[in-house]
Amino acid sequence: MRILVVSRGVIGGDMAGPGNRAYHIAQVLAKEVPGAEVTLAVPRQVEQPQVPGVQIAPYTGFSALSLVSKHDIIISSGLMPQLVLNFRDKLFVADLFGQSFMEWLELITSESGGVKRMAWMNKNYAYIKMQLTLADFILCSNERQRDSYIGMMAGLGLVDPEMYANDATLRRCIDVVPNGLRHEQMISDQKVLKGVYAGIKEGDKVILWNGGMVSWYDPETFLRALHLLAKERNDIKALFLGTFYPGLGSFLGEGQMFEPAFQLSKDLGLYQRSVFFEFGWVPHAQVKNFLLESDMGICTYLDNLETRYSHRTSFLDLMWAELPIICTRGDVLAEMVAQRDLGVVVAEGDVAAVADAIRRLVDDKAFYEQCQKNLRAVKPDLSWEIALEPLIHFCREANPTSVAKRDRFLPLLSRSAEYLLSGFLDTVAPKQ
Repeated sequence: MRILVVSRGVIGGDMAGPGNRAYHIAQVLAKEVPGAEVTLAVPRQVEQPQVPGVQIAPYTGFSALSLVSKHDIIISSGLMPQLVLNFRDKLFVADLFGQSFMEWLELITSESGGVKRMAWMNKNYAYIKMQLTLADFILCSNERQRDSYIGMMAGLGLVDPEMYANDATLRRCIDVVPNGLRHEQMISDQKVLKGVYAGIKEGDKVILWNGGMVSWYDPETFLRALHLLAKERNDIKALFLGTFYPGLGSFLGEGQMFEPAFQLSKDLGLYQRSVFFEFGWVPHAQVKNFLLESDMGICTYLDNLETRYSHRTSFLDLMWAELPIICTRGDVLAEMVAQRDLGVVVAEGDVAAVADAIRRLVDDKAFYEQCQKNLRAVKPDLSWEIALEPLIHFCREANPTSVAKRDRFLPLLSRSAEYLLSGFLDTVAPKQ
C-alpha cells in the first residue's frame, strides 16, 4: 500500500494549520497502517523537514501528478482537476477540514463586489462540487460540517441506494477527523515572556490570542475589555501571537482585522503598555514556549455561518497547554468549553462579559485550577491517533462505499471543466 499525503502548506519552521495537519496525518498513517509506504508531498522550500517513517517529496504545481501515479491512496485538502486522469485506478481522500464555503462567503463580503465577487464565488462553488465528486472518502472536522457536506452530496447525486445499502450511516464515505493535540511534552525550552518580553513583568497575567485575524474574528471586543481592565490594574497583559499567515499571499496573509485591531490598540492607549503584537509568524516549534508561559487563551469572533461550522484549531493548542479559554459562543468547541468547564464562554460583542471573564480567571484561583483540571481530563481523547481513526481504517481496508466510479466519471468531467472555466472567468472579471 502506497499512500501520498499532499500538503498545501509549508512543513517545518513556518508551519501553519494546513501543513501541521498534513505532517501529523503522514506520521500517524506510517505508524498505524501495517506495511504502508507513506510519502508526504511538500511545496518546494529551502528547509526540508524530517518526518519519522515518512518519505519527503518536494513538488511544484503539476509535478505532483507524477507523484500521484506512483501511489494507491492520495490524501489532500485540495484535489486537482487533472486527477481525473487517474480517477479510475486510484483512491482519493478529500480532506475538507474546514467548511470552506462558509469561510469564502465571509471573506468575499469584505474583499470585493459585483462581477468579481460573483465570479470568485462561482469558482469556489465549482471547486467544492469537484472535490466531493472526485473523493472516495471525505474528511471533515465536526458533525455540523459533516451534515452540511452530506446535504451537498445529496444535491449533487453523490448519495445513492447502493451506497446507502452498504452503509446506512455513510461513515465509510464521510467521517469526522478533527485535528489532534501536539505530541510534545509540556516542557518549555526557552523563556520568552515573563521578565523577558519588553513590557511584560514576571508577575503579570498573560492572555494569549493565538488565532488568526481574518474577517470573522473580533479582536475589538477583546481590546475594549482590556481597556476597561487597564483603568483598574496594570498586571494584565495580552499578546497577539503572529500577524501573518505563511504561504497564503496577500488575500489571507495579513488578516483583514489586523490593521483595525492594531490601530485600536494605539487609540485606546494599550499598545506596548498592556497589549503586544508578535509581528510576522512565530515558528511552530517555538509557539509552545509562549503557550506554557501564558495564563489563559482567548478568541472572540462573530455570530455567523463561519462560526457555526468552524473547528478552531487554535483552541487545541490552548487545551494542550492546559490554558483556560475565553471564547465567543456559537461553535462546536465553544460548546465543549461551556459543557466541560474549560473556561468562560461569552456572547458576541459583549465587552463587559469578556472583562468579567478575565477578572474571574485572574482572581478566582479555585475556578482557574478547576478549569485546568478539566482541561487535563479531556486531553487523552484529543490525540492525533484517536482523531485519525476513521482515516486509518479507510487506508487499512481500501474498500470505499462511495458512489461507484463509473457513475461519478461523467459528472466529474463536467464539474472539473466547470471549475477550470470558472477559474478563468475569475481571473478576467473586472473589479468593481
